[in-house]
Parts: sequence; C-alpha cells; structure tokens
Amino acid sequence: MSSDTIKLLICGSGNGAHAFAGIASSLKGTDVRVLSLYQDEAERWSAAMQKKDLEVTLNRKGKESTYITSKPALVTKNPEDAMRDVDIVVFVLPAFAHQVFLDSLKPYIEPGTIIVGLPGAAGFDFQVRYVLGETGRQCTIMNFASLPWACRTTEFGLKCEVLGTKETLQGAFKKGEGVAPKKDPVSTLQYLVGPLPKLLISGHLLGVQLMSTNAYLHTSIIYGQWKGWDGNPLDEPPLFYNGLTESTANLISSVSDEVVTIAKVVGEKSGAEMSNVIHIYQCYMRCYPENISDKTNLYTTIQTNAAYQGLKHPVKTTKEGKFMPDFTYRYMTEDIPYGLVVIRGIAEIVGLETPNIDKVLTWCQEKMGKEYLVNSKLQGKDVASSRAPQRYGFTTLESIL
Repeated sequence: MSSDTIKLLICGSGNGAHAFAGIASSLKGTDVRVLSLYQDEAERWSAAMQKKDLEVTLNRKGKESTYITSKPALVTKNPEDAMRDVDIVVFVLPAFAHQVFLDSLKPYIEPGTIIVGLPGAAGFDFQVRYVLGETGRQCTIMNFASLPWACRTTEFGLKCEVLGTKETLQGAFKKGEGVAPKKDPVSTLQYLVGPLPKLLISGHLLGVQLMSTNAYLHTSIIYGQWKGWDGNPLDEPPLFYNGLTESTANLISSVSDEVVTIAKVVGEKSGAEMSNVIHIYQCYMRCYPENISDKTNLYTTIQTNAAYQGLKHPVKTTKEGKFMPDFTYRYMTEDIPYGLVVIRGIAEIVGLETPNIDKVLTWCQEKMGKEYLVNSKLQGKDVASSRAPQRYGFTTLESIL
C-alpha cells in the first residue's frame, strides 16, 4: 500500500459510523477500518460484508438521491489489528463509550496520530490527554461540535441513509507537542468526509467544548417542560422542540449568554482565540438557514425549524397506556456529565458565576439521582464519573488550555 494512502480508523458501529465508513471507503487512496467493542457487532458487520457491499444513500434537499457502495477494509473488535499504522482515529460514538475505546487503544497509539471527536462532546480533549498521558500530548487532537450528517442505519452493516448533510461544521484542533501529525489534519479529514460539510476550523479546542449547545438546549427544554409537573401521567407525549414555551426559550438564551461570557473571560485572561464561541441563536442561523421559517428570535427559530417537526419528549409508557417523563434518556445521562457539568467546571476555573446553568443543573441532577453541584461548587461524588476538568485534576486555566 502506498505511503500516500490515508489509513483511517472509525471507532463505533452506530448510524454515524456506518455513514462515515461507506463515504470514506468509496474514496481513492483510503484504507478504512472500523473498531467495535460492543457485544458481537464486529462479527455481525464482518459477516454482512462477506455477502455484499455497504450501500449509503445520500439525500440532498431538492436534489436526486445518490447511492454509493463500498466497504471498509476491516471491521474488528481487536484494537491491535485496527490500529496498525493508522494515521487518523475518529470517534463516532456516544461520549459515555469513549473511555473504553481509549483504554483499549492506548497501547497501540503512536505519537503523531490524529485523534478526532466527531463529535467529541465536552471534555473530549481532557479525557484523551488524561487517559493517553505522554503519548496523548504528542498526538494531534481535533474536536467538532456535531456529526456531519443526520443519518440512520436501515440494515446493520449493509445499508445506511444520510437524510441530510450540514453545510458547515465547526471544529478546532491542537497539534501534538514535538511530533508532527502523520498527515495534514484538516485537509485529510475534509477529504474523508467529502466536500460537505465544509470544515470550519478556528479558535481553541476549549471553544468547541463550550459550543456543545445540545448540553444546555436539551436539558433546558426538559427543565422547562417538567419543572412544574404535578406527577400525573399524560395522555400524549409532549412535543420536544415545538412544545417550547417563550420562558424556556428565554432560559436557553440566558444559559447561552453565560457560555459566551465564559469564553470571553477565558480569552481576556489567557489570550486564547475564543471567537468560535457564539450565541445559540447565531448557531441556528448558521446551521439551519434553509430550515427555519420564522427567524425573529430564538423562540420562533426553534418553533419553526423544519428539522424538528413532530419530535417528542422522551417518555416511559405506563400500564394504562399513559406517559411519564424518562429522565434516564441520553438528553440527561449524556448531556449532563459530558456537557453541562464540563461547561460549569470551566466557569468555576475562571471564577464566573452562572446562575442559569446552576438552576438547570441542580434540577437535573436531582431528577437523575446524581450529585455534581454541592453548595455552588463542583464537588459532588458524581463529578468523578463526569468529564469535568476537575475530575482529571485540571483546575487552573493554564491546565485546561
């Protein structure tokens, strides 16, 4: 295999991993491997590939669908085989699963490897640096605010549908210390994901963590919907985004203001480039310009976003066929420890008070039966299973930068 070949390892086996495996494998000069550590998924995907190629359907708004067929060179649960001579490792899986993949890859990761969170969620680079230690410092770390595609696997290992592709994708990276990356990080990843989304790489990695907008969007919506709930089951699951009230939209906006202020203070104190942190309203204008019919304010923007139509709150069904809120759904179990808690941890390090974040976090942790914020400090027992910088012993601005 020529030295120009890009050797890509995709960690994960969900919707995003399927889409990425199909797209990247179809390109010239790529050697794509997939690592799945979950149950027997690697065996199932390998077996499917013996029969036929992976087919990815690409839907673009107002255009004819296109189909690509290809297959990764290897799907395995063996980290040593997966990692052999790899240039770039991309995590396309939920944040709670990152630790087990990092632990399994640690013995085989070489300095100069490019490690990408697509998306990595908040705390991704803290965790990578902590788990990989000295080698981690010599790796180039990239992180993105979201997945490039809205996609779903329709037949495991065989068929995946890309429902929509973002126009642009915000991210940042930090080169490893003393070791050049194995390939150019930005142009290599852009080639692998295809012409769209256009990767917009700017500012400090800390900015991408603060731009984990789902961390406060989802949790604030749940808070707004259920904080005054009387405990009686409902006849219908409430609409998630379209059921938003103006007061909840104002809360989301206030939390976003706090996040923008955290970034401003980080920039003022350290000189780090933090202009990649913007208010959630501007974020919508950039990510969904075509989908929103009323852009008057944040409330109308969320209410009239076509991408959100009909989506409902996560609920549990009672024996009587009624509905109760499900506080064990990923909007809480992911967006709190790998999102809001991390953002709150950064605020604490720069000495900023965040009353709106604290209000949402305090209510959510109680519903989850967890303890992060105690007496207005991140010192609860469950900080140890979050990705807050404090969990890794990063307690100064210098250490988190």
